[in-house]
Amino acid sequence: MHRTLLTAAALPFLLSLAGCPIYGPEDPNACFDCGEGGQTSAPECTKPSDCAANETCGADLACHPGSCEFWGCASGYQCVVEASGASCQPNGTSGQGGGGGGGGGEPQPVWCGHPGDCGALETCAPDGTCQAGDCSSTGCVFGFVCAASGEGVACLPQNPAACGSDADCALLDGPYACVSGLCTHASDQCFDQTQCPSGSVCADGKCTPSCGASASCPSAYQCDVSAGICTEPTEPCGITNDCGSADEVCVDGACVPRAVSGSCPTGYVWVQNGCIPNQSALFTCQIDGTQDACAAGSICLNHSCFISCDAPNEGACSSLAQFDQCKPVSSSSGSHAVCGSSTNLGGECGPAGPDCGAGLVCIDGYCR
Repeated sequence: MHRTLLTAAALPFLLSLAGCPIYGPEDPNACFDCGEGGQTSAPECTKPSDCAANETCGADLACHPGSCEFWGCASGYQCVVEASGASCQPNGTSGQGGGGGGGGGEPQPVWCGHPGDCGALETCAPDGTCQAGDCSSTGCVFGFVCAASGEGVACLPQNPAACGSDADCALLDGPYACVSGLCTHASDQCFDQTQCPSGSVCADGKCTPSCGASASCPSAYQCDVSAGICTEPTEPCGITNDCGSADEVCVDGACVPRAVSGSCPTGYVWVQNGCIPNQSALFTCQIDGTQDACAAGSICLNHSCFISCDAPNEGACSSLAQFDQCKPVSSSSGSHAVCGSSTNLGGECGPAGPDCGAGLVCIDGYCR
């Protein structure tokens, strides 16, 4: 993602160099700063230490924010990629070392996906690294805008409802949770597996991949075997830099794949520049307690259609292969009887309450 953004940012500058020939990064005749008549001025840098922290002395002998994977390195240096990031190191460096001192290496970039990944006097810049200063000079990472905040400016979410975890929604008035990166009211959260894609269950109001002997988890998560859901991080983290790579972002305690300019694969959603499985419920109707958009004999409850077994249709479930039990369900329109099974439409818990005890998860209405 940061390569695309940096390229776009550099384009106006490149176009302004009228009459300045374009050279390859290793061309010794490269034009660093063309003035009248195409004359060149002294290079800005010749070695990594000539540039500030989190900058790269590129192959064009200028200091740039971001990684040498994009800018290359000055003559005599090579771009060495390690688990902690990429940096320009003297030719012949194996890249198998690393560590914090004694080798004369340059400071490694601090990766970020959102403002909270960086220090108080730093900004998560468009290239996905923490840069010194505020966003008035650095700009903001994708999904955030530089706006007035307190006595200065800061990177704020483009969508005021954006979140990375349930804690981000805690101050809102009502039962809200962070679902697919947005603070979502309980009325718009899932309450049963019938509202989730195949292979997922409704866990604490969120459609969550299930797991077991025959079902595995997305790569960023492992199975919570006690609950049968994919919620345990494969690589736990506190901030994005804990993930040690430009290709991952820390979202709600898990290192997940970094989104590319806000885009994620099918079935995944963008959250703070990471890609997580889509947690949103699949709704089919709107007016609770009525047929609404449902088929004849069905009723709309919590935005989904269920076959009614209210009187005089008490036997409506007996011929169904999967949902063959007539079960009571409470919603905003009252109590209704609909067709369910022994594993769904539980009445022990739900997004709007009651809650389960410590260590338990509300899955399809049951505390597990």
